[in-house]
Amino acid sequence: MLSCAARQRTCEGRGRVHKPFQGAQKTTDAFNSGHQAMTPPIKFFRAIIRCSKKMIRAGRGQTVDAVREVLDPPDVDMHALLQMRARENRRLDQVLGITSTFASEDERTHEEDVRRVERLLSVVNLETTGWRRFVKVAERSVFQFLPTASCEFATFIRCVTFHTWIVGVLNPDDPQNRELQQVDLTVEEITNAIFEFSEHGQTNASPTQIHNALGQWITSSEDDPDYRAINLIFPLYDKLWRLVAATVICAQCYPVSRNPLLDFCENPTRRQFTVSMGGIGDPSAANVVNEVLRLHPPIEQISRPYGLPRWQAMLKCHVQTADIKAVHEYDEGGSRMREPREFMPERWQNEVKPAMFAFGEGKLRCPAHGWVPAAAALIAAKVMDGIDGVRLRMERPSGGGDTRYNWEGWTVRRVR
Repeated sequence: MLSCAARQRTCEGRGRVHKPFQGAQKTTDAFNSGHQAMTPPIKFFRAIIRCSKKMIRAGRGQTVDAVREVLDPPDVDMHALLQMRARENRRLDQVLGITSTFASEDERTHEEDVRRVERLLSVVNLETTGWRRFVKVAERSVFQFLPTASCEFATFIRCVTFHTWIVGVLNPDDPQNRELQQVDLTVEEITNAIFEFSEHGQTNASPTQIHNALGQWITSSEDDPDYRAINLIFPLYDKLWRLVAATVICAQCYPVSRNPLLDFCENPTRRQFTVSMGGIGDPSAANVVNEVLRLHPPIEQISRPYGLPRWQAMLKCHVQTADIKAVHEYDEGGSRMREPREFMPERWQNEVKPAMFAFGEGKLRCPAHGWVPAAAALIAAKVMDGIDGVRLRMERPSGGGDTRYNWEGWTVRRVR
C-alpha cells in the first residue's frame, strides 16, 4: 500500500497534485500507539499457544523413557493406575458389558482376573498335554473355516483364532474336534461384532446376543458362575487374531520368515520356537513374531487420563499417550535403530534388543505376554500350512496403496 507522500509524487507525475488527508498521520499515530498497547496481550496469547504446543508434545510419549513413564509412572499406586485405565475403557462396559479389570478400578477384581488368565494359560503352556491338544485344535480350526470359493483373509483369521481360543483354551475338557454350533450369532457374526467395536467403539450386535452365544459356547466351570464370558474374550482374543493376521502377511511378503514358522508348525516345541535351526544369522520363530509385534503392535497407542489439578494440567496434558508404534523404532537403550521401518527379524539376535511395549509395561503389563507369541506363531503356521498355494492361495489387495493394517484387502481363494 502506497504512503501519502508516495501517492503525492505519483499524482505530480501525472500533472495533478492531491493533498494528502490531513488526519492520516494522526490516524497512523493512533494505530501505532494502540498496537503498542495491545502488545502485552498478544504476547500472552502467543505464550499460551507455545505452551499448548509443548503440552501436545508432552502428551504423546514417543521415547523409551517417556513411554515407560506413561505406562508405569513412578510414585503412582495400583488403584490410581487401575482408575486411569478404567476411565479410558468406559465403553467396554457400556457397549459390550465387560466387567473385567480393563473396565474396573477395583484392585481385587484385577488380582482375580490376572490369576484367572494365568491359570487358563498354564494348562496350555508349551510342553504340556494341554499345548499338544491346542496344536490339534488350531489345525482343525484352520480346515474348518477354509473357504469353498473365496473369503476375506481377515474374516478367516478372526474365525480361526476365535474357534482355537474358545475350544483350545477356554474349554480344555471339550473334545478337540468340537465345533461351535450356531446359536444367536454365528462365529463370523460375533467376531465381526467384536472387530466393529474395537475399531469404531460400537457394534450392531446387542450385548444380550453376544453374552448368550458365549454362554453356550464356553462350558468350562468357573469359580464365579456369574463371571461374564465376554471378559475372557476381549481384549485377549482381539489382540491375538491381529497378531496372527500380521504374522501370516509378513510371512507372505518376507520369505526369510517362512521357514522358521513352518518348522515350528512341524515341531511345536519351546526349543523349536526360540532357537534358529537355519544358518548363522537366520531368525527363529520367536524372532519373527517379535519383529511382527514391533512393526505391527496390536495396540498402537495406549492412553492414560491423569487426574491432575487444573494448574498442573497447564504443564502436563490431562491425557498422556504412549505411542507404541513410534517408540518401537528405538532400541532398549533409547537409540534409533538402523532402518527401523524395515522387517528385519535378525535384529532380535543383537546384544541390544529393540524396545518392546506391545504388551504394555509395569504393573499393568498383559499377563499373557509370555504365552501369546508362541500361540500366534503356531496358529499362523497352521494357516500357512493350510493355504498351500496349490488348492488355496492368498491374493494381494488390488491398488497397492498404503493401509493402516498390513492384512487389509487380502483374500483367500480356492483354486481347485
